[in-house]
Amino acid sequence: MNAISPVQHDHTAAMSIDVMPYINALIAARWWVLAAALASAAVTAAWAYSKPYIYQSGVKVSVVDISDPGGVSPDDRRASEVLTLVEHGFVLGTTRDNYAQVMQARLVSRDFTMRFLETANVYRLFYPEQWDAEKQQWAEGFSPDLGESFTRFRDEVREVANDEETDIITVNMSWKDPVVARDLANQYVMAFNEFMRERTEEDVRRKQVFLHEELRRSDIVEIQQSIYRLIEAQTAIAMLASARKEYALEIIDPAATPYKSFNMSRKRKVMLGTFAGTFLSLFAIFGFVLVRGLLTTLSHYREMDRQARSQESTSESYNIGDQ
Repeated sequence: MNAISPVQHDHTAAMSIDVMPYINALIAARWWVLAAALASAAVTAAWAYSKPYIYQSGVKVSVVDISDPGGVSPDDRRASEVLTLVEHGFVLGTTRDNYAQVMQARLVSRDFTMRFLETANVYRLFYPEQWDAEKQQWAEGFSPDLGESFTRFRDEVREVANDEETDIITVNMSWKDPVVARDLANQYVMAFNEFMRERTEEDVRRKQVFLHEELRRSDIVEIQQSIYRLIEAQTAIAMLASARKEYALEIIDPAATPYKSFNMSRKRKVMLGTFAGTFLSLFAIFGFVLVRGLLTTLSHYREMDRQARSQESTSESYNIGDQ
């Protein structure tokens, strides 16, 4: 087999990195590139203008510290020398090291979310065609899908973020109407404070019923005094829950009406779609030229190999004839 000369090898290498085939192909397909850019722009514009602008509004809150429950700790009451572990458990039993994390978990819990969807009637936003605003009722025979509404609210509307450095929680709401987004954010926080207030009041009532029952059963003066202190502490907790408006979450910065959309503008979407279509068409052209060049080179090498084998076979035939 004849070896390829260095001159031929250098010539082949130079041809492999030649950019003229790409330039020629680009010039030849310039109208196709323009058509692809216009088509991608039209498709992107149709998609972008079919989607409404989304506005996001957020309220910044902080979890109210309950490590000192308003001076109702048993250590702050009278006759602390006769305190028992029961008193500490009744008054401070709900205090935990991860209280802020628990509050944030309850803030996004399914229990509270479903309650908010019901009390604020968020279902009407998901099914506007089935809601009669004048009569304030659903169309006859229609009932909203609770599971779908919860999923859409969780994934598309509500977003709760926590700043680990400042422990500030931001409750964001996203919707097509900026006023609705603002109202949902503020209502969500107020509804959560009311939700936690009701939980506390219910817990206090349950404990007071138990304490009064134990008071009637006990004849020991020290235990009766301890129970009276517990009843006093529970009454103070109930009073604080009723009097404090921002019971669980303190509003630092209420939600305001957003003036700019949250998602990308339509013009930018059209521009990005046009660039994407143009680059895809260019990549297709360059890929076609590259594949064609590789196939041509492979065919060339096969032809050279076939000729070399033919020459080698002919040479062997001559050698046999000479012998």
